[in-house]
Amino acid sequence: MSELVAMTIRAVQRISTELRPGLLDDLGLSAAMEWQAEEFQNRTGIKCELTLGSEDIVLDQERSTAIFRIFQETLTNITRHANATNVNASLKEENGKLVLEVEDNGKGITEEQISHPKSFGLMGIRERALGFGGKVEIKGIPGEGTTVTVSIPVDKG
Repeated sequence: MSELVAMTIRAVQRISTELRPGLLDDLGLSAAMEWQAEEFQNRTGIKCELTLGSEDIVLDQERSTAIFRIFQETLTNITRHANATNVNASLKEENGKLVLEVEDNGKGITEEQISHPKSFGLMGIRERALGFGGKVEIKGIPGEGTTVTVSIPVDKG
């Protein structure tokens, strides 16, 4: 019984860390995303290259959590659906917006999948971005892969 309780506690701690790792608070968004990319690569065997803008990006807690969760969800979708072997992701600030781009070399999402009402992961990505006045663009090319681009304003204004 105590072994089961210990396993449950570890599982809850792991899930909690994945939802909002302490790295996000302690070291910032860039470090948390680097950690997530490495965890993804180690867990799935899918190569994940992350390119970050030249300066460390400082955002309020809500925006950094949203971008981090969007990144997690794109990686989850790649694991579940893409049959990819490689992911290239970038995070940069340009023209007052934070831009996250995640590109895989998988089978490519279809327009039907993008607009499907039960695509809850994609709905979550859109809702998180729209909550900050941002936008999401999803493009798939059959046999070549999918690109998800998310941009949200850096300032609250």
